[in-house]
Amino acid sequence: MKALCLAALIAPLCAYAESPPAPAADQSAPVADSVIVKGVRDPAIMPYADAYAFQTQVQRVQHDKVRMRLQVKSNDKAVSPADIRIRLTGENTDIPVPLGPEGDVEIPLSAEALADKAEFVTNQKRSSLAVHLTLSPRLADDGKIAYADALEATEQSKRLMKEIIPWYFRLLIPNPNALRFCFEREGAQAALQTRSGQQALEIKGKRQCAVVPLDADAREDTQAILLSAPYKAEFTRTGWFSDGHEAP
Repeated sequence: MKALCLAALIAPLCAYAESPPAPAADQSAPVADSVIVKGVRDPAIMPYADAYAFQTQVQRVQHDKVRMRLQVKSNDKAVSPADIRIRLTGENTDIPVPLGPEGDVEIPLSAEALADKAEFVTNQKRSSLAVHLTLSPRLADDGKIAYADALEATEQSKRLMKEIIPWYFRLLIPNPNALRFCFEREGAQAALQTRSGQQALEIKGKRQCAVVPLDADAREDTQAILLSAPYKAEFTRTGWFSDGHEAP
């Protein structure tokens, strides 16, 4: 499981990836953010009422140890996030929705826009955009992670998935039971700090990753995860058919 990457609008979002196109306004060329973008309503971008409900659901779940990342990406590799313009528009609504350098987006929560039945419009071709949702651990990046925090991050990710992903999609997404730390270089080190000393972790694979299975019963004996920075932390799952080092 690669960082729990849930592509193309999981939650109520998936239902709209296949939605029939709505009537479109004329599409304009990219313009400055200070100018209203008269674009198309793309079924690949969820209706605002659903986006509002989705974000409200997320806020109900404590996830201080989980990073939820929403990214808008074009299916055309020649189109960068800087080329994409999105606005939330309605009869009395005009709210720019800026994208980060990698397409990161935050859903604006506006009761006024919701009452105005505002919708997202973009300056891109219809069905050329996709929204990707990724869950990843939000933990200390100083090379020492409390084992209890790692356990809590995994539990929070499970609760968050249960809240925002319908049960019939959760059947296809294995619950994480481990963390994967990838160093992208040779010579990195990883170990578990226990009451009896340090236990080295195997680092292997193309990305040079170490996997830490998480078990609540080990909380008392295992104190911390020791890592040589920098590294990237990801959720993963171990089992009969995978040791968690590589995404399925």
